[in-house]
Amino acid sequence: MGRSRRKINKENKARPDTKKKSARNVKAECSVDDLLTQMESCINELQYDQAREFGETALKMAPDNLKVLDSLTGLLLEMGDPASAFELLQRMVHLEPDQGFRKYLSLGQLTDGKESLAHYGKGVQLLCDLLQKQHDSAAASEECSGTELNRALSSAYCAMAEIYMTDCCDEDDAEAQCAELVQKSIEADPSNPEAFQVQASYLLVKQEHEAAKEAMQRSLGLWLPQHERLLLGEEAGASDPVEVCPLSYSSRVSAAKLLIELELLDEANTVLDGLIEEDDEVVDVWYLLGWLNYLRGGEYKGNARYYLNRARQVAHKVHFDDAQELAHIEELLAELGPEQEEEGDEDDKGSFASESEEEEEAMEV
Repeated sequence: MGRSRRKINKENKARPDTKKKSARNVKAECSVDDLLTQMESCINELQYDQAREFGETALKMAPDNLKVLDSLTGLLLEMGDPASAFELLQRMVHLEPDQGFRKYLSLGQLTDGKESLAHYGKGVQLLCDLLQKQHDSAAASEECSGTELNRALSSAYCAMAEIYMTDCCDEDDAEAQCAELVQKSIEADPSNPEAFQVQASYLLVKQEHEAAKEAMQRSLGLWLPQHERLLLGEEAGASDPVEVCPLSYSSRVSAAKLLIELELLDEANTVLDGLIEEDDEVVDVWYLLGWLNYLRGGEYKGNARYYLNRARQVAHKVHFDDAQELAHIEELLAELGPEQEEEGDEDDKGSFASESEEEEEAMEV
């Protein structure tokens, strides 16, 4: 549920924040609300460690404060500490078991199989109750239109459908459950690209390739054209393309994998290029670009070699540990072989080599 890291913010992460007081210095003089304000300010400036310090100080002062628990849980998930977040989510469930759907959706993300389905199921129940209350209320304002709730409900159904395609695929009713959940996700929010992406995945499992392609094209149509225009700055009053994109970074990586499997290589290339623009330290994205160009063959082999080498470099830098993917990268590079020298290309080759050396040096910094 955390936001994806953005390339444009990397410099900010290391910038010291000399204006902020530490949580220890303000503990005696700040209320819980003050600490939460300080925490949010640190989060906005990507000072996550200091934000956590403020949050943990607030939690010591008010261990049963649901606002504190919720804020700190979100931060812990953003920081990649699911174990600590899980403990706080369980405390939130104990304090308020029949309200607050988001904690159940988060627990669904942090668990597997039937346990995950149970958490998502409870979250869906609370979401449906909220939507029904809004439907019954003639005084519902535009702010409470239910749009966000419908999107959350649709995404929850998507997550449950994916569990029936993976962890619970051996259940007797897995296919029927998955089909029903996919349909519910689309009905809950027909504008949710994730719903059609999951439908494409389901149809692909059933070997219905043409139907899967149609579903995937519908999914792309709901977000990719606008996202491309935002990246190019062509939208009037353009916003940050990362903030307005309805699909998370990981969902777009999954979309690229599906597109490659469906042989929609141009669309996959477009999605992957956008991901690189957003964050160039994700091994999967470089690997998929290499794999895509390898599949194209012919004149694209040079591109494949370049992207796979970048995948190898990034893997070394970020200590990537997916042995199977790393082995496939090496296998493909071995098959592609070293770059071939061609007559008349010495100058170009020298220029390319110089650029490659600069990139490798930059990767090591």
